[in-house]
Amino acid sequence: MGRPKTTGDQKLHDSALYQLLMDKLPSEFIKYDKIDTQRLSAATGNARYTIYCWLNERRTLSKRAIQSLLEISRETDDPEKKGALTKEDLIPFALGF
Repeated sequence: MGRPKTTGDQKLHDSALYQLLMDKLPSEFIKYDKIDTQRLSAATGNARYTIYCWLNERRTLSKRAIQSLLEISRETDDPEKKGALTKEDLIPFALGF
């Protein structure tokens, strides 16, 4: 399917969720100073389109999405990262909030 059409407004990189994931995901999910959506898609079991929707804040995170993000962020190998993701980090992006 590939990446959705670029709108030119760079909202993706400015979103709060994108910034949170950049701060807390292990370095294996960061490629060229950007989130590697293909790797994140494979690790969470979601389509890349869904990942882009999360990052553009057009879709809220489901319980399953939160669980998968928590799982992949447990072992942050980069000492500059601010620790693993927590439920409290992700609740503002969840369904019903």
